[in-house]
Order: sequence, then C-alpha cells, then structure tokens
Amino acid sequence: MEALDKISGVIGYALVKAEDGSIDEVRGSSTAPIGDLTAFFSSASEVIRDSFTMGNIRSLWLTYGAHRLVIFPHEDKYLGVEVERDRDADDVIRLVSTSMKTSEQPVAQLPRSISSKLQQINLLVDEFGSPDNKEHWLQLLNHGIGILGGELRPIVGIVNNNLIFKEQPPDEKEDEFVQGLRSIIDYLVKKAVEEMGSTQARAKVQAVIERMR
Repeated sequence: MEALDKISGVIGYALVKAEDGSIDEVRGSSTAPIGDLTAFFSSASEVIRDSFTMGNIRSLWLTYGAHRLVIFPHEDKYLGVEVERDRDADDVIRLVSTSMKTSEQPVAQLPRSISSKLQQINLLVDEFGSPDNKEHWLQLLNHGIGILGGELRPIVGIVNNNLIFKEQPPDEKEDEFVQGLRSIIDYLVKKAVEEMGSTQARAKVQAVIERMR
C-alpha cells in the first residue's frame, strides 16, 4: 500500500476488510475518521446491494467540508481514499489503481531549504520516539500535518516511517512550504515538552542538531 503514500492529492486512506468490516490500516494526514467512515459505508453499501439485488459495488463516495472520501473494492478489502472535494471520483480510482500496479516514482529533488527541514522533522520523530514509541510520534506528525500543513498536505506522506515529498514542489511555493515545515517542527517540539518535560525535550532537540551537522 505504500504506493498510495506517493500519490499527489491523496490526503489519507484506509483499508477495511470486506469480510467483517474491521479496519486493517489507516495512513495519511486526514483529520477525519476515515477508517470508521470507510468501514461503515462499505458495510452499509453491501446491505443495500443485497436488499435490492443491485449486483457488484463498483464505488461510492461521500463529501464533507472541503474533502471527498472515495471508497471502492480492492482485492478482499475496501479502500477509502480522501482527496479534495472537487476531485473526480473516477479519476481517483483510476490513478490509485494504476499507481498500485507500477513501480515507485523517483524521489523528488528538493531545494536545500526544504530538505533540511524535512530531515529535521524525521530526526525529531526518531529522537522523540526512541526506543519504542515511534508509532506514537508518527501519529503526532500526521496530526501536525493535518492541522498545520496547508498546501503541503496533498504532496507529502509518510513512507517507511519517514516524511517524504510525493512530487517535486513548485519553486514559487518554496518559502511557503519551508514555513509549513517549520510550523510542524514547532508543533512536535511543543508536544515533546508537554510529554517529557522541557529538560529532556531540549536534550533530544540538541541531539538532532548534532546529527544534522
């Protein structure tokens, strides 16, 4: 499923088992409960299908706020993909299906101002989450992207426990993206102070500075 993390415009996605409606995986920076939404509406669609003898379900989608959740079958599961509200659902399905069949795209070539902030974020998550709390800090990172990422949200994702750019950021957005990444850094540091105290948080931030030299 890591191919989805690299697709531009995908904010988040959830994988739900068709057999029992249990949530198998939720990833991305969505602030909506897309796992629960995918599970509920896929199960509801099956009840409606069987009640009215409607045949196989190809897809369904719902909109909320500025976003759209596109839900469709994938192997023995349902996949719910959150995108911007104005994205065409059929285009999303085609893009996702194609991307999952092709090899990974080349890594974006980032300007130094962006790559250094990206490196700092990944090192902070590594330091704050060590030795056995990494998943918690990845979840906090996802939340920070969701509330602070702005235009970063559709073009970044977490792959192999690291924040990456799914595509080449436009040159004219460099300053804006740097500021967005800086806001996420501040958010992570603030959370570290809240959870482990200022002394320990400061020591871990200093360790990251040393690692970046």
